[in-house]
Parts: sequence; structure tokens; C-alpha cells
Amino acid sequence: MSERHCEMEKLRRQFYWDHKKVLDLIGEHRPGSDLEPTVFRLFGSNPNPEKTTKIGNFEVKYSNFAKNQLSFMPARWHEELDKTKGAWSGCENWWAGYPFIAWVEMRAGDGTIGYLKLNAEVGPISDHKIRKRIIEAINVAASAKGLGRIQFPRGATDKGRLYSRFLSKNSITVNDIHDTDEMQRKLVQLVIDFEPEFELVAGVIPQFLSFSTP
Repeated sequence: MSERHCEMEKLRRQFYWDHKKVLDLIGEHRPGSDLEPTVFRLFGSNPNPEKTTKIGNFEVKYSNFAKNQLSFMPARWHEELDKTKGAWSGCENWWAGYPFIAWVEMRAGDGTIGYLKLNAEVGPISDHKIRKRIIEAINVAASAKGLGRIQFPRGATDKGRLYSRFLSKNSITVNDIHDTDEMQRKLVQLVIDFEPEFELVAGVIPQFLSFSTP
């Protein structure tokens, strides 16, 4: 190792120890790669469960937030499902007690690049026949309207299956996951783009009341 290199290394170490507290503080508070700033912008700094807000012109109810996952329910789903509250055995402790939930999750890629993914799911309805009829009703309606991005996985109606996501082509790239403006813009774009699929499910929900009736 050259004398110059040794001297540079000594200076580097000295600089670190002289400014350790500041450097550690910066490290602790550097911009995160999660959704928190975007969630605060959309729902406020202390979002309340079931708070209604607009994502673009689309009304949603806040459900929950973890580091990289924002869960919500389209307001129309909530309005229609509220007419059947208490009817969904097996879902009592799943999200808001309804058989559906939607969420956006952020996944990091290389460097600052990442992507947002929108999910919607039919949950753990204990009555297999009811769960099967719900999935079939959504499939029939989606086929009739040509909404091919609603696609349940193979085996979604099988007995014993509890959770079935049903959106496809449902992600969007984010060039800088530390840029809150871009994160918010892309999240809004993604949710609004799937408004037809959300509205289709809302339109089918009235059929579910008869499904849940013994």
C-alpha cells in the first residue's frame, strides 16, 4: 500500500469518527423506499380506518398500512357489501369482515427503480358453495364486458381454497421510489386505470346478498 493511500485511509477514518453522530443520524433518516409519504398525502398523517378519500376521482375507504402495503376498499364495494354485513362466515377477522379487499404494494428493483402492484382478492368465505358462486359471478360479468384483466387463478373455486387474487397486468414502474411526487402520481394512475374492474365487482355485489342467505 502506498504512503499516499495510507494517508488517505487515515483521513477517511478520522473524518468518520469526527462526524460519526451526524453521519449516523443522516443514515437513520434518509428517504425510505416505502409508501409512507404517499399514504400521508392521500389519507393524512394519521389515517383512520375506513376513512373515505379520493384517489383521482375514485373514492376509496382506507383499511390499513404497513411499510410497503396500503390496503383499501373501493367506496362502492363498501356501500354494497355493508348491506350484507355479518353474513360472511369465515371473514369475521379478515380485514374489515367483508369477503373482498384491495391493496397496493411497493416492490424495489435495481437502484432507485421499483414498481407498484395493485391487488384485489376474494377472502376466506367458509361456505365453499357461496365462495364458488361469487367467483363465478364475477367471471361471467367480466367476460360479458370484455374485462380480461379480471383473471382468477386456476383452482380458485376448489374446495379448501381460501384466498384468490383476481387482477392481472396490474403493475406500474416507478423510476425513483424515493420521489414522493412520482410515487403518488403512479399510484393514482394505477388505481384509476382499474376503475372499470372495480366498478364491475361493485355491480355484481347485489347478487351476493342472495348467496349469503341460508
